[in-house]
Amino acid sequence: MFLKKRISFFFIVIFILSIILPQIALAQTATEIPVLEDLAQIEIRIYGEVRDDSLLNRVELLEKDLVGRTLPGILTDRVKQLKDFIVTGTPEEPSLSFKINSAQWTLQDKITDTPLLPKIEDLELKIFGELSDDVLAMRAERIFNVCFPEGRPIIREITLPGGTLIPVTLMETISSKKSKSGAIFKYQIAEDIMYAGSVIMSKDTIGRGEVLKAKKASVLLKKGELELDFKSIEALDGTNIRLVFGLASEEENTRLGIAVGASIAGLIILSNPVGLVVGALIPGKNITLKEGTRLYLEVSTDTKIISLAQ
Repeated sequence: MFLKKRISFFFIVIFILSIILPQIALAQTATEIPVLEDLAQIEIRIYGEVRDDSLLNRVELLEKDLVGRTLPGILTDRVKQLKDFIVTGTPEEPSLSFKINSAQWTLQDKITDTPLLPKIEDLELKIFGELSDDVLAMRAERIFNVCFPEGRPIIREITLPGGTLIPVTLMETISSKKSKSGAIFKYQIAEDIMYAGSVIMSKDTIGRGEVLKAKKASVLLKKGELELDFKSIEALDGTNIRLVFGLASEEENTRLGIAVGASIAGLIILSNPVGLVVGALIPGKNITLKEGTRLYLEVSTDTKIISLAQ
């Protein structure tokens, strides 16, 4: 009898552990995913690529490049500090992305589509005539101070409302006949974006979208189909702003004649909360969005950003 009780107890413990342990592992994985995503975002922002190394080595390399030493604390906190320093920032201490982007905009009237490290090197050569071997934080601060010699500019934290219209220009031709699903295309901001007296995005800032579906028209008069996702574009401070088609952009495009204009004749732009463009010509015809086509997108949701007051 005693043996039966022990065996029953053993199986109960095994049963409980079989339920609990996978949940613990799942929770740990869920915690690690944001850290990995944030780290990859930081590396792409600085170097233009994700490093192939252990998680700890990647974090330590970033810390040494940025401030010259490894930071204390647990790994998740250290990654958060790196993200705050490079991307998020505050009005009192703007991010490294903000300092370099605003310096480049002030100096060159544009923000190039390059990672921060080569952008810093290019600015150093233009301003000082030579590269510094100092840590990135000091190099960025030096560039920022030179571009704003009369003192720090007015920096504000503002909320860019969802629905704010953003004019963009396609940098390549996209068509239901020739484009492939999964293909990446480029577009750029058509003019400097200002809000509440502050610079939000610079003209010619480049974004990358994805062709979600491209289906050519058939001989049986079946219409061509084209679905695009414009994803996010980087604001002056480095914040990713999600751009979509919605009611506001649909109305503006229609008002300007884009929905029935010659450049994309017959294109129908449908409101869609996930930011897709679904286009259709008359049956049997393909959809073509030519290079240089100007469209209006809109900010998907209210987004907090650090801006440069004018």
